Amino acid sequence: MLSNQHYLGDAYYPAIIDKETFERAKEERRRRAKSLGRVREPQEQEEIAVPHSFHMKEAEAEPDDPFRLAEYQYSLIESEG
Repeated sequence: MLSNQHYLGDAYYPAIIDKETFERAKEERRRRAKSLGRVREPQEQEEIAVPHSFHMKEAEAEPDDPFRLAEYQYSLIESEG
């Protein structure tokens, strides 16, 4: 309940708690979470290399069925990564 900033008051809600009490409650929550080992540190994410350049082989024949045509055209794509 004391993590919701609406309790400090805004356009729709009247203030039912002062800023100092709100901040003290926030610090107490952090302290307790840390003592219980519940603080999550952001982990570095490995950057994924996504190929962004490609070329297409020359088309030999184009099927009449649009689904087979799309499948065939995608098969012509070759990555340059």
